[in-house]
Amino acid sequence: MQFHFRPLIFSFCALVALTGCDPYLAHLIEGQLASIERTVPIDEALNDPNLTDAEKAKLALVPSIRQFAIDELGLSPGDAYTVFEANGSTPAAYVVAGSRKDRLQPYVWFYPFVGLTPVKGYFDEQLAEAEADLLREQGYDVLLANADGFSTLGFFADPVRQSNLVLNVADFAELLIHEMTHTTFFADGDADYNESVSTFTGREGALRWMRATYGADSEIVAAAVARFEDKAVLDAYVVDLSDRARAFYSEAEANGLSMEQILIDREGLFDELAGLFDGTYRSQLNTPEAWQFAADQTLNNAIILAGVRYQSGLALYADVLEILNGDYPAMIQVFAEAANQPNSREYLQNWVAERR
Repeated sequence: MQFHFRPLIFSFCALVALTGCDPYLAHLIEGQLASIERTVPIDEALNDPNLTDAEKAKLALVPSIRQFAIDELGLSPGDAYTVFEANGSTPAAYVVAGSRKDRLQPYVWFYPFVGLTPVKGYFDEQLAEAEADLLREQGYDVLLANADGFSTLGFFADPVRQSNLVLNVADFAELLIHEMTHTTFFADGDADYNESVSTFTGREGALRWMRATYGADSEIVAAAVARFEDKAVLDAYVVDLSDRARAFYSEAEANGLSMEQILIDREGLFDELAGLFDGTYRSQLNTPEAWQFAADQTLNNAIILAGVRYQSGLALYADVLEILNGDYPAMIQVFAEAANQPNSREYLQNWVAERR
């Protein structure tokens, strides 16, 4: 999962003493500065005796991925992924999200210059756990998760992290291209668009880089295609979860059910949803054992919302690329224009409809 800071948080708080800044924002500043202090140029990191040969081999791919993203994909990463952070196995950040229990409605936080955001990130795990506990005490469903990476939208040189080097090549390339998409364009206040469109660009861009690097008929590309096919199955699963949950809560509201009754009745909903993966989607996967976590997780509204934030509406983005005859840089320009509109997805829906 990715988590994204708004750079104006830092530029604003840098103008005031830390003691005069919101404690959470001060925490972000402290964590970001600590991260910067740990970074070194990638060329220097490749000579680090503390990295394994496998880690160095993965890190050595970064300049190729980055340059391909600039030259062939039309992305503008700034200084992102020119540096490396030796963070060991520590996640890039810890993220918290919440939702009402009686509907799929995210809990949102508000910050000056940032606006409303449905995700709150921390560098410190204990602080994230405390935030999650506070939401639970207030009666919300909660997601607490690790983040593989986050984007500062070009305000800082985002590093490749040591913790990223355990990813397979396809997921590694997807992560970097996903984050470089955020640096290229960003829709203020629309996390669902930002994350879902970057999911699409990350996967498509990763496959293009892999085909150019290893050959379209190579085994590693075939494995990547199979993995992304599996991710598409997981997308459908997540959207199915959301559709069924929304239908349940809409019916409950229409019937005037009390909060207490909804919470009782939704246990049956979650029992139904718990069997959906094994009953419908597992058989569609190329490597079902790799996705066992989807069957094992205990669902709640916050988890469902986080899933659809990244994995819903991808067919719309594929339609744009198809209309553009596969021209990835042109697609990025259309997505960037959509990011400047009041409703990005509605703009793209109209854009597609006008050209068909």
